[in-house]
Amino acid sequence: MKHEYLKIVPQNIIVTFSDIHVSPLSGESITVHLERSSERGFDIAEYILPACVLKKCMGFNEDEEYVLRQFVKNNSPLIWEIAREDGDIIADVV
Repeated sequence: MKHEYLKIVPQNIIVTFSDIHVSPLSGESITVHLERSSERGFDIAEYILPACVLKKCMGFNEDEEYVLRQFVKNNSPLIWEIAREDGDIIADVV
């Protein structure tokens, strides 16, 4: 399930995140998804918490991606808190 977090204005970037996933190999993780509409469709970036690893990036330049990564890192504690309160914990099958 995706949870809407916020909209970054004026760039019109929508930020959502997944439920907490638990894997025997990697522990708990959350996927944070950032998306904005563009002339080509959508620009997207996905990060995996807690390490804030970039999973996918299309349409954002290097400077934008750096700013988005810092945003995700800075908001990580609140995202985890909301996910624990409102979301489900999903065990991933290995």
